[in-house]
Amino acid sequence: MEEAPAVTVQPTVRAYAESLGAHGRLWLDSLPALLGRQCREWELGLGNTLPGGSRSYVRRVTTRDGRRAVLKLALPEPILTTQISTLVAARGHGYVQVLAHDLDRGALLLESLGPSAGEAVRDVPTVLALTAGTLRQAWRVPREVCLPPQGESGHKAAGLLALVRDLAEERGDPELQVVVYQALRYARERWEARDPARQVVVHGDPHAANLLRVEGARPGAETGYVFVDPEGFLCEPEYDLGVALRGWNTELLASSHPNSELRSWCEQMAWATGTDAEAIWQWAYLERVSSGLYLGHHGLPDLGAPFLTVAGRLLTSV
Repeated sequence: MEEAPAVTVQPTVRAYAESLGAHGRLWLDSLPALLGRQCREWELGLGNTLPGGSRSYVRRVTTRDGRRAVLKLALPEPILTTQISTLVAARGHGYVQVLAHDLDRGALLLESLGPSAGEAVRDVPTVLALTAGTLRQAWRVPREVCLPPQGESGHKAAGLLALVRDLAEERGDPELQVVVYQALRYARERWEARDPARQVVVHGDPHAANLLRVEGARPGAETGYVFVDPEGFLCEPEYDLGVALRGWNTELLASSHPNSELRSWCEQMAWATGTDAEAIWQWAYLERVSSGLYLGHHGLPDLGAPFLTVAGRLLTSV
């Protein structure tokens, strides 16, 4: 029997998988065998392991005709079905091109891409311009790919409201009370302002590490970058723009006026996409708080802390 290839899982991926219990540990244990089987069936030569992501193992490969590609083995979660449907429907517009996929095994063979915008570009406004331009392409995915949100719990604002409320209660930190209150207020405002007529198939997690440079000019990648790892659900476009602004913690912590700086970024994104700057701000704040609480809940408190610290500074630096 052919020996299974060695697998080194990124710490954040391992932590997330282990937080899922037996289901996640079984996936971790099966990765070497799954990698070997997929490479044999798709006739792939193995390259180096790639960093990034929180729910998958990613590795460079070579196809049988000598093309560079990337093999992604994802945790078998419900989001995987939507991700594959979104990527296939996009046909490379704003998104990585899919060369092959196997939903049952959580396997995706993707075009090879270069570094992320977060690695290749140091200037925040430039990254945001690339993000906005690429999202305009990505939002062209047909709405029929996603089912419409069902009832109050179907909209992203309702889901984030419940998440923030529940995780804040679980954490029980009185110092976060004001930050949590503001996040819940914004969640209610976004829920009340929901507009099915404006909804698009959003990426769902379009941060700079998910925006990668294409290796050659091609249709659908006019900015020179495309997105990977979409969550693919219906929401107002300002949601994606808010997610793109929920990070940048190092820059905002170093700023003497973080509130003004983030507001200017919201205005830039709104102007570039014809959307509403205040809605972008609210989504960005809500996502910042929910991310900080979520990371702490899943055993990554050190990664979550800067999100919550910045959220507090945004309230005190108005």
